Amino acid sequence: MEGADLVAAGLAAGRRPQVVFVRAERALELSARLGLGGEREPAAAVYPVAERVAEKISTLETPPDVMAVFPLPERRALATLCGPGGARGDDAPPGAITEALVVFADGIGDPGNMGTLLRAAVAFGATALATAPGSADLYGPKTVRAGMGAVFGLPLFPEVRLAEVLAALPGAAVYGLAAHEGAPLAAAGLRRPAVLVVGAERPGLSREALEHVTQLITIPLAPGLPGGVESLNAGVAGAIALYEFTRRPAAPAKG
Repeated sequence: MEGADLVAAGLAAGRRPQVVFVRAERALELSARLGLGGEREPAAAVYPVAERVAEKISTLETPPDVMAVFPLPERRALATLCGPGGARGDDAPPGAITEALVVFADGIGDPGNMGTLLRAAVAFGATALATAPGSADLYGPKTVRAGMGAVFGLPLFPEVRLAEVLAALPGAAVYGLAAHEGAPLAAAGLRRPAVLVVGAERPGLSREALEHVTQLITIPLAPGLPGGVESLNAGVAGAIALYEFTRRPAAPAKG
């Protein structure tokens, strides 16, 4: 995690960094601001570093004042997909499965788009986010930066098949975002539990995903757009669709 805001997001989520690097000239100020090295984070090793060392550590052209290494979260089993904290079955709160909304990134390879989609999933109350094999790394530096700390905000299931997600979420409606030929988003029923499948902008939804989609939905664009704008990128399209889920009550899924 590179930058004070991202490190703060990890700390706020209750995650403990393994090691923290701070620019030497601001070490005391930043350590106090983030609550590092005191009662809040007694186990975090905090190292003041010179600028030349920060340049070696950072993946950015201009290194930030704070960088931290957090342990990767333990990989969750898909059986824990539903409910706050992954509760399911007897442990799930009432309505957890019926209210579930899972975002499935279908081959989104651009980490910027993946981070934007992840951030939108957190902002609009998605239950979890899963990615198809070959998608951008959810924990890669560019994805983490684009997500602005959203990586800590909901359960993540990287490198799984859509069929596996659906097996863990029985009765879910599967909505596939398509650039064209789908039902207008505003007219879609948006039942829950639901899986929102978002593909990469150019290739769109994979053949495997289309086999499971119960309804294609499209975000209509203004007619006669100049400059050859034909579609939205995956992050923006996913955010609009997720907002629509929160904007109006969702009908329950048909049994």
